[in-house]
Amino acid sequence: MIEEQYFTIKYTFTDILREDSLGDDPNDFVNKIEFEVYETDIYGKLSEVIAKGQISQILFGLAIDHGYPLFEVMDASESILDMSGMLFEFDEDKDFWDKLDTYFADTIPLNHTICYLEYLEIIPNYRRKGIGKKIIKSMMERFYDSCGLWVVKAFPIQHSGLIQKTTFENLDQWDQQMDYDNFEKDFEKSQYKLFHYFQEFGFQNPFDMDYFIAVPSLVIGDKMQR
Repeated sequence: MIEEQYFTIKYTFTDILREDSLGDDPNDFVNKIEFEVYETDIYGKLSEVIAKGQISQILFGLAIDHGYPLFEVMDASESILDMSGMLFEFDEDKDFWDKLDTYFADTIPLNHTICYLEYLEIIPNYRRKGIGKKIIKSMMERFYDSCGLWVVKAFPIQHSGLIQKTTFENLDQWDQQMDYDNFEKDFEKSQYKLFHYFQEFGFQNPFDMDYFIAVPSLVIGDKMQR
């Protein structure tokens, strides 16, 4: 574990004030929250960015209250659409939330807002030191009443096709720092590590092998301190 080091998470998202009514666009019901994690001195001064990522906070509850079709909220992005296909019940004879309500029969999510951790990247010198779990734990605490359910996709980024193969000189500074070329080349090994990481964390994958879900109240506590 890292000792005598302090870290600060900065969150940012944009909300555009406009004349049109809520619901003219599915993104009206999604907060794209970007975050950066800084190493910080004892006085709170920010220095190096050691991690960054993005959360999609999907406001299904707001859409329900405004009578906006939930299927259209899913179209806000391809990643949200893929995730929704795993998470919800699409049988015409069943309620949209039946899948989740059945699985969490004894612990219904706090609300219908879902936080989808789109990605989290940590530079090499800070990996395998427990920082990732601290970041996720802190986010689950900060958004405790604002996310009834957390979702992550445990698919190795180096095998996803998202990393563009190019020369080192053409990579931006962050991509150079990430050193993607040294990520685990074996797909099964890298996937197993991710699965184990989130399972140990308290996440579960009942509906799909790649997607892990967690109700905050079930994982914030002793499990998060391991």
